[in-house]
Amino acid sequence: MPKPTEAALDLQVGMEYYITDCGGVGGRLRSSPEDFVVEEVLLNGSVVSSKAAVDIKPKPGPYTWIIIEKRRIDTISLVVTLSRRLGVKLSDISYGGLKDTGAVAAQVISIRGITPAQLEGLDLGPRARIIASFSMDRPFTPGEIWGNQFTIIIRGITGDESLFNCVVEQIMERGLPSYYGYQRFGLRRPNSHIIGKLIIMGDFEGAVEELVAKPYPYEDDAIKKARELAGKGEYSKALELLPRSIRYLPERLVLKQLSIDPGNYMNALSKLPMNLLRLYIEAYQSYLFNKALSTRIGKGISINRAVEGDLVVLLDEHGLPTGNVIKAYGSMIDKVNLIISKGKATVVGHLVGYRSKFNNGIQGEIELSILKAEGVEPSDFKVSSMPKLATGGGVRWLSVKPIIHLISVNGDNAKLVFRLPKGNYATTLLREFIKPNKPELDF
Repeated sequence: MPKPTEAALDLQVGMEYYITDCGGVGGRLRSSPEDFVVEEVLLNGSVVSSKAAVDIKPKPGPYTWIIIEKRRIDTISLVVTLSRRLGVKLSDISYGGLKDTGAVAAQVISIRGITPAQLEGLDLGPRARIIASFSMDRPFTPGEIWGNQFTIIIRGITGDESLFNCVVEQIMERGLPSYYGYQRFGLRRPNSHIIGKLIIMGDFEGAVEELVAKPYPYEDDAIKKARELAGKGEYSKALELLPRSIRYLPERLVLKQLSIDPGNYMNALSKLPMNLLRLYIEAYQSYLFNKALSTRIGKGISINRAVEGDLVVLLDEHGLPTGNVIKAYGSMIDKVNLIISKGKATVVGHLVGYRSKFNNGIQGEIELSILKAEGVEPSDFKVSSMPKLATGGGVRWLSVKPIIHLISVNGDNAKLVFRLPKGNYATTLLREFIKPNKPELDF
């Protein structure tokens, strides 16, 4: 039976259950940056690594692909740094996915209008370095990658190898829930989805207050003081206290605008990069998805087999979702589940948007009940006051089957090497092993 979580953070981001009922091994992640390594896996199976050559064939064209290694910096901040150092527009830079902020990550980023020669000697600071570069005829996009390979060290475990085996066995049988992980919402400030909801509801003052003025328990005293000043409308003083690091760039941009034009909250938010504003909306979609998935798990309904009314997406030759969606009902359910068992299809749930149409099955009923409890309508995602943020919605698989290459236990440490398809989070698998009470401290 699924196991309810005891972690407050899990509940805040909608992850209410574990799919496994095994005990947790305990332990802690990220004792050092090298304990959490993320490497992109391309469609051809090649791993993007800082330690080995990658199978990328250069082609003449206006783009340069770079293999970049980053440490404890988020992808968007890295892209902003590249934009500033190279003098190119943010729209000229593209990437396949957002990599974990607290990791050593190797990924491909493409830049239009820059040649490999122009990157020679480029200083990106202590947290990023360029490994290689290639001229290319197209931008690098999510369509270029299969997923990610993770090499993880868990330190200070209290459980033994039998608990790892128990979790693996149950996940292979039941499927790993495709929850959006902690990084989507923030570990120490889990509020990206809250900001997103306030934006789609047109409460821009509330969104600004959540972004700049609300303190969270694990923040430094100086940061809490800055947020207190921002809450009192003393924006210039708050701006002086906030560090000039890229980590606080969103707050600094908003506070700078408010110090010039206090009270114009929508205009202050508009100073943020469009990609970041979209991330807030997407974080709220992710929260709704997590809540619906949790409800299904809590009701004891399979997440890797279709039931009456479920939506099912066919998978391509790489095991990734296609655009072909079918509805399972009546006598065809057995045939659909046979296709699912062969790894050629998967059950999906909605990422809510203004185009979302809910089916009559149990999953649709769950999703509608979540929206009703939230006081939200699909049409709210048109974001009428900021129409560039409108999102039509989509679907996401409810479960995946991780590819586990290695689990090695040595004393009170464990090393794991595994792969997940793109869009899935290592922490959703790791939490099944660790079952943390305070993931904000241990993850």
